[in-house]
Amino acid sequence: MYSIERIESLIAVSEYTLIKYETFLKKNPYNLFDLGVVKNTKEQLTELRANLVFEKQKREKEIIDLKLKGNVARVGKLPLELLGNFAKALSDCIVEASRKYQYGNKVGIGILSNVKKTINLQFDRLIPGSTHIMITANTSPDLFGNSLIESAMVNTFNILNVSNDSELMEKSEAYGGSGIKKLNDILSLSIKNNLEFDLEWEAPNSKRFSWSGNKENMLKLNNSISRIQIDIPIEQEITGIIVLLSLKGQLEIKEGNKKPIKISFPMNMLEEIKSLQLGDICTVSVLQRLFKNNITSEEKITFELKKIMPVLSII
Repeated sequence: MYSIERIESLIAVSEYTLIKYETFLKKNPYNLFDLGVVKNTKEQLTELRANLVFEKQKREKEIIDLKLKGNVARVGKLPLELLGNFAKALSDCIVEASRKYQYGNKVGIGILSNVKKTINLQFDRLIPGSTHIMITANTSPDLFGNSLIESAMVNTFNILNVSNDSELMEKSEAYGGSGIKKLNDILSLSIKNNLEFDLEWEAPNSKRFSWSGNKENMLKLNNSISRIQIDIPIEQEITGIIVLLSLKGQLEIKEGNKKPIKISFPMNMLEEIKSLQLGDICTVSVLQRLFKNNITSEEKITFELKKIMPVLSII
């Protein structure tokens, strides 16, 4: 059996091949070669995704390595109230990142309850004589091999490791406004209490993620986040031709001669997305959100899919 990293690489190649030959079929629907390639590639993708799910299910758990440091966490001791507040802030942040990935802008007690149950964050153990804590979460891959906690952790580390305000604006789209605020709560709490922390995690594909939360890094990120203004989303409709379609959470729609609009979508809409094809003319309802840097006035507009209207026609 291939490694998870190898399977994901093969899936990416197969998805590219499928999009390419489905585009060819738009122009010549009866080309036997293209029909054969599409059929075989779909069968290959089904098998690869089943293998990916199997391998991630064998993994079972994600292990998050947390090291609490600083003056307040010397010789393996930490005020209980501070530990409780930090643990809740970290849990809220990971849960929110998971919710954003799976449900987008949808919120509710039922949704949060389902997310918490799926990822199942647990205090695993405390390394003796230190404030080195192991946290576990369920890998829980879906039918496509996507893992809620895996995606949440990747997006979290992407935010933690931004190098400037522009990169923060770019990465904030996947993390969401609420997630950014909850992450900043952790930073503010830590800075206020002179608490530093390091995070490490090895992804299923063996890629290692880490962040050193020393005072300098926390202050830098806290200041960057504080400069970002995130407006309330505005709902609008877009009609155009689908020119890009990715099962990783993004599609592009081109309105007339305008530049294609990049639209993200939550994973709970994946089945609906699978019904679309390149070249379809469709109308979608999206949530438009503005991210603005109050110091530099740099702006970024993002679009998140809310609803897909019936396909008008296929060209």
